Amino acid sequence: MLRRMFAQPLPAAGEVDLVWCPSPTPPPQQRRASLDALLRGVLAAYLGCEPQRLEFGREPAGRPYLRNADPSLAFNLSDTRGGSVVAVAVGLRVGVDLERLDRQPPALRLARRYFNPEESAVLERLAPDQQRLAFLHAWTAKESSCKATGSGLRDRLSAWRFEIDPIGADPRVRGAPAEAGDPQRWSLRRITPAPGFTAVVAAAGAIRRVRLIALDALPQAS
Repeated sequence: MLRRMFAQPLPAAGEVDLVWCPSPTPPPQQRRASLDALLRGVLAAYLGCEPQRLEFGREPAGRPYLRNADPSLAFNLSDTRGGSVVAVAVGLRVGVDLERLDRQPPALRLARRYFNPEESAVLERLAPDQQRLAFLHAWTAKESSCKATGSGLRDRLSAWRFEIDPIGADPRVRGAPAEAGDPQRWSLRRITPAPGFTAVVAAAGAIRRVRLIALDALPQAS
């Protein structure tokens, strides 16, 4: 039986909690159950209920929400090899993406396919390791933003445009798809949940603070 993981008050207006959970990568057949256990455990901790009582629904593009909770409660999950994060907010529709900084993606090939041509051109002028880091930084910004709107990634990665940054500062929006509204109202914060990882929290509104909460281990479903 799933149990509540910790007791936690809901974030205040304009605040986002980012719950980090280090974990070994589960076998493919157990991945969905492991992530479901994490999400249920985190949300139950905020709502003061047993994880089994939570009822999830999905928007047309797949973004999850809770059927039996205040609709102002927003959450989003991202995982990669070695860890997972859950973003929780009230009144801010949040998205989050997590990546390992040691990933070695074919940065230029992927950027030419999925990024705006201006972004790809900037990447091409960087040294190889800077290209790799700048690509990961841009990718986390784009994916977290797509998850915040709930649009999905298809045909949206190039519509979101960001300053190309190999350093890892908070992402700066330069353009957004129509469903995002005014790009200037978006807030994106880059967080280091643990050494070797980078995450971006995105929201269509002002993020005053991101509070990092570290858990010891992934909860188990049974």
